[in-house]
Amino acid sequence: MPISFAIPRVTTISRPFSTSDGRRNTAGLRLGIVLILLSGMAVTVPAQNIPGDSQRSAVADQALPDAPSTSREAESKSFTGGVGTAVKTIGQDEWHILKAPFQKKALIWDALVVGATGVLIANDESVAQQVPVSWHQTGVNISDACTYGTAAAAGGIYLTGLFTHDEHAQRTGVMAAEASIDSFLLYGSMKLIFARQRPYTSPGEGEFFAGNFSSGSFPSGHAALSWTIAAVVAHEYPKLPVQILMYGLATAVATTRVTGGQHFPSDVFVGSTLGYLVGTYVANKDKRAHGQPPHSGNQVKRLPNAILDHVAFQ
Repeated sequence: MPISFAIPRVTTISRPFSTSDGRRNTAGLRLGIVLILLSGMAVTVPAQNIPGDSQRSAVADQALPDAPSTSREAESKSFTGGVGTAVKTIGQDEWHILKAPFQKKALIWDALVVGATGVLIANDESVAQQVPVSWHQTGVNISDACTYGTAAAAGGIYLTGLFTHDEHAQRTGVMAAEASIDSFLLYGSMKLIFARQRPYTSPGEGEFFAGNFSSGSFPSGHAALSWTIAAVVAHEYPKLPVQILMYGLATAVATTRVTGGQHFPSDVFVGSTLGYLVGTYVANKDKRAHGQPPHSGNQVKRLPNAILDHVAFQ
């Protein structure tokens, strides 16, 4: 019988795989031949009306090692879909943020930001010269520590949400990551475009378009990133202690990037403004998606969101 012949073949050729490497090719060839024979029998056996064949076929189907690969394919598709969704979300964020300043109702705010930046640029070098060199290392250490502190706060909120099954905390961590990527793409592109020389570099201190593509000074990435995360957390947990802590850390980062001799005042001003607007945009977008009002009832607290309404970030 074909079936009784196939079973001994399967049991005997499984042994060469435990032998030396020199015999594996022969074993593989024999295995291939047996598999071809078995596949041929799988086609011919159902054509015979042998009692009990349907039950044996069902058992054989259950024993096939296809389920794990199917689950891996499903996981792979799920992962790919998740990455695709994240890329699409970031792309939509970037598009909304980039087109916002070119709308008519945003022109007045554009003028204010550009004007303030111009005034700061005109005084950048004089401010930098007044910073004692002895402050530099301390400033760098503080700015790094506070930047890591804002990131750690967002990460801690996310991990706490995982352990306590708090969806709001988890969502806050995800939003902080999303906003950070948005901010990084923007300030990274600006660094490449403006290519400004950092302070205390000669020649060319503070010059724009000076070919400093690897480490541009304008805007400050530390300030942008810290203000981005601070804005997300402060909007999601609008309690005064949380706002003081997060915005205090971000302000410390912006200040010490100047006292640390790493950036000019205009660099940190633009970076901080960019980070705050990006973080607030992502937080407000999430509130609208969950049917929550993004604005506070207090007129003073409502002012920053009113500005974002005018620049049409939503």
